[in-house]
Amino acid sequence: MSLKKSRTHIILGEVKTDSKSNEVTAIPLLLALLDLEDATISIDAIACNETIVKAILDKGANYLLGLKKNQPTLYAAVEDYVQAEGANPDNLTCDYFDDTHGRLVRRRYFVFDTPEHIKALGFSEMNTVIATETISSSPYKEGISAEWRYYITNNDKTNTQLPRFIRDHWQIESTHWLLDVHLNDDKDKKYSKNAAENFAKTKRFLLNMVKLRPPKGKKRSVRANLKLVGWNLDYLEELIFS
Repeated sequence: MSLKKSRTHIILGEVKTDSKSNEVTAIPLLLALLDLEDATISIDAIACNETIVKAILDKGANYLLGLKKNQPTLYAAVEDYVQAEGANPDNLTCDYFDDTHGRLVRRRYFVFDTPEHIKALGFSEMNTVIATETISSSPYKEGISAEWRYYITNNDKTNTQLPRFIRDHWQIESTHWLLDVHLNDDKDKKYSKNAAENFAKTKRFLLNMVKLRPPKGKKRSVRANLKLVGWNLDYLEELIFS
């Protein structure tokens, strides 16, 4: 279980999970390791429970959690309210188009105070609900698709950074992808616990260094920079000793 800083794209810390456990028990342990005062912690829907919310608040931090159907009653209440009242122009705080990655995407963010009947179903200090609508079209697919996602946070609805927090959260998914595709993280099947943990830390340390200090000269992909570590001793020395 890792925690990542979205602006710098680096991994700040990690703890291993036992074979009979999962992220729910690991997240509070990871939070306890770090100074998080005034930070906003974004986590997927697996963190939608009071224990994790309390652990974040006890660190003096704020939370922004994805809401999915693992909380069926809360999810249904938010979904119904968004479609009935929440998705109106008064609550629209951000609306823009994105034409990267070969498709055209419109993203709309609706932000509003949590209604009292929904607060009663949720977690401590659940002040604000964010509903995002993603409308996309691609030259490789017919038609237009639309998808809604919901988030809960103790941040006030006036916080103008809420849309950025949600977009930056996907940098976490990007890191998982880089570790899997370029460093074979998911295929690494070491049986010794110490070996598995040490190799995992080494991979994350290497990825952090390459992201923080890419080689001078022309811009390259992360994959190319990772290869260059093994091909160019000058670059390797720069990463280790600079």
